[in-house]
Amino acid sequence: MIPEIDALESKAAALLASVPVDVLAGTRSASLYGMGFLGRWALSDLMATGIRIDHCYDGNPAMVGKAVEGVSVLGIDAIEIDRPDFVFISARHAVLPISARLEVLGVAHISCDAFYVARDFAAFRAIHDGMLDDERSRLVLRAVLATMLTGDRAYVISVYEKDQYFALPQFSGIEKETYVDAGAYVGDSLERFIWTHYGVFNKVIAFEPGPKQFRALKTRAKRLLIEWALDEDQLELVPAALGEQAAVARAESQSGQMTSLALEKSGDQEIRIETLDEYLAGEPITFLKADVEGMEMPLLRGSADTIRRFRPKLAICVYHYPSDIPVISHYLKSLVPEYRFALRHHSPQFMETVLYAWVET
Repeated sequence: MIPEIDALESKAAALLASVPVDVLAGTRSASLYGMGFLGRWALSDLMATGIRIDHCYDGNPAMVGKAVEGVSVLGIDAIEIDRPDFVFISARHAVLPISARLEVLGVAHISCDAFYVARDFAAFRAIHDGMLDDERSRLVLRAVLATMLTGDRAYVISVYEKDQYFALPQFSGIEKETYVDAGAYVGDSLERFIWTHYGVFNKVIAFEPGPKQFRALKTRAKRLLIEWALDEDQLELVPAALGEQAAVARAESQSGQMTSLALEKSGDQEIRIETLDEYLAGEPITFLKADVEGMEMPLLRGSADTIRRFRPKLAICVYHYPSDIPVISHYLKSLVPEYRFALRHHSPQFMETVLYAWVET
């Protein structure tokens, strides 16, 4: 059963109280387990708040011996030797087994997800109580918060549903859409858009920066043009990412999988970044979807004029960082106060949580 919001608030308060005051003040050092996408962000963010991280640990042998932000990365077995005073766990898909191992060692710890929810619970509660449009959304948010606080994905499994990006009636079957697909990957969301709109739409502009992914996207688009008898100018494919300003950057997949391409200074792939405002140059859109591996906020800042002016429907992923739900919700509300919000979860894992925003017409 998914806890009520008051029970989650009590759980959050207890977890925050378990973090030593001197760790929060930076007078006693802590450690971080997990140096993947979230871990690198957490390391920088925790240190920026004054928390002192002296060691990082990771189960990936390829990471051992490296230094990130000047902090050395050790193997997981080193925890048994070091017995650190306190550990933040950023490996969100392994929170429960890592937590169990640290319990045996008598090492105090908290997951990064739990820490951010506990520290900022008032912001999450404000979303729950005052910004979401329907009871289903409030249930989904409580399930997401319960998983973040406990590491148990059973909560999000209980609210899992299909039709990601098109789960609400307002987001499917509407004619004359101009749809921007940011993070189009291999064209899976492009194809679902066409199916859910019965092949009747104005135009799709699909952005994908990864070279391998873009080649697959082009292959799929050619098939879709034939199968749906579309005009070629209805599908516009752009080999670029969307961000806050135009640039050339580097990226890599830290997991080795095509789905996890993210910006990385030492990355092995060069990618182009555009802003949606500059790319569209005043042309209207009606629907923006974004799943861009943690670049959602830069993308939205680079789309601010378009969003203010045309108030498109939005389907924005809000699971990459623990702070995404309140940060992105409030930013969108500042751009278009009339936006209504719904939250849905589209994976049996702790990922693919989507914030839907629209203006009632």
